Amino acid sequence: MEVSTKRNPLAYKDAIAVARLWCVAGGRREVELGALEPLLWHDGRLTPSNLVRGLIEACVRVTMTTNASQLARHASALKEAGLSLLRISWHTTNPDRYHEISGHGNYEVFYKGIETAARIGLRISFNRVLLKGLASDLPDQLDFISEYGLRLKLYDLMWTPEIADVYPDMYQDWRPVVREYVLPRTSRIERVDKEVGRQRLRFHLRGGGVVEVKIGDHVDRSKDPCSTCDYRAVCLEEFGDYFRVEPELDAHFCYLRRDIGFTLRDLINDTQHGAHRLRSRIQNAAGSQVDAVLRGAALRYIVVPYCNYNCYLPGTSISWCHKTSGDYSFPGRPRIAQPHIPTLAESGLTQISRR
Repeated sequence: MEVSTKRNPLAYKDAIAVARLWCVAGGRREVELGALEPLLWHDGRLTPSNLVRGLIEACVRVTMTTNASQLARHASALKEAGLSLLRISWHTTNPDRYHEISGHGNYEVFYKGIETAARIGLRISFNRVLLKGLASDLPDQLDFISEYGLRLKLYDLMWTPEIADVYPDMYQDWRPVVREYVLPRTSRIERVDKEVGRQRLRFHLRGGGVVEVKIGDHVDRSKDPCSTCDYRAVCLEEFGDYFRVEPELDAHFCYLRRDIGFTLRDLINDTQHGAHRLRSRIQNAAGSQVDAVLRGAALRYIVVPYCNYNCYLPGTSISWCHKTSGDYSFPGRPRIAQPHIPTLAESGLTQISRR
């Protein structure tokens, strides 16, 4: 589907320059090509696989998150380019619900893409957001990941002001889902610690495959900027879990707060002082956490400011895409240029129970 936009994709030369700057500053040598749909990216004749190859040559390993709608024709090129991990959004195995959630996506096209990628041996991790009352098809996904030896990550539905009214009715805790569907197939449970961000539990399945969940019981929000944030009661993540870079090279740390960020445009050509200045800007935003942020944060590129999907919570006309609050383009949806994000008090919400 054709998507109109007034913003351009991330330029190839800028993507390479930011990666090099990040590495020189001591950042984790990994870039995730993410939102909105990275397989729509191009720069002249350069394709997503060219971008993957160029970033690897620059200094980093590369991962990608995709809706898989374009995957069947790109899978082989991505593998040849050296993509380390392909994350695929897979929220349901029901074709009708898939069409509803994605806005208009074709499940047969999607499934062909993931089968193609799995058969050629791409390393794949599926992302599924848990929704209340909509997990009965999970065994089908478990069968698939076991067959190909892949990973399925079960995610919490993240609170945003846009979905505040329906959030309590949609949120599904992972524990009962795992007890019912995953534990009966589990041979071993592994706990994975992270310096920044939530810890993980990995359930290794008999016959192959892994299911992973995030656990947020010990997330530290005692330091600035989290300690004074209006959203700390509902935020699931820890500051510094990622560092997101927009196509125009504006960068920010938090999906709920775009005020915690800065531009990289004036740093990428400063070969003498750029890395030091980057560290100083992170210091201003993160305080004493600068080294932990550089070591632990995922460097995520928004390579295109538009998508070919228009995702909604099932049964509603409410978008659940985190990019709703920004100047992004979706088919059939008006563009919204940086709207005011209300505080919790303005949203009428003070706390959310996650049990």
